[in-house]
Amino acid sequence: MLKFINEILSAFRTCFSRTAAFEWFVVLVVGLMVRSDHLGVTSIVRDLTLNPRHYESMLHFFRSSAWSLDALRLVWQETVHRFAPLHDVGGRVVFVGDGMKQAKEGRHMPGVKKLHQESENVSKGEYIFGHLFGAIGILAGTPQKCTATGSRSNARFGK
Repeated sequence: MLKFINEILSAFRTCFSRTAAFEWFVVLVVGLMVRSDHLGVTSIVRDLTLNPRHYESMLHFFRSSAWSLDALRLVWQETVHRFAPLHDVGGRVVFVGDGMKQAKEGRHMPGVKKLHQESENVSKGEYIFGHLFGAIGILAGTPQKCTATGSRSNARFGK
């Protein structure tokens, strides 16, 4: 199993212009795989028993210019394609995504943004201040049965 994980993660090396950024990527992915709760980077530090002084470096990874989201997406798509047949419509791969907004009281917290509230309930305000959490997946499988293969993310959008 470790050999398989190493093979997959090694495919992403070309997405990073700096070795340190790739190494943090590996640590973060493994941390997301083994964490026992969903408290973000804090749970990765705790569950991998990392020195807490690395917390800031891990946060910096998400804002680093050493990688691009487009490059990661393309390698991720190619990697999924190597191990599962991708579902396509008209020759185009199908991505699915979902998001959730979580209201926050503090307006000056990191990552808190003004978000439009889609609701038919008139008692709710049109805007909230909060975090946007999301996930994206690729549909993989046969035409009779396909499933979303991808990432679940507790990280805020906004790179």
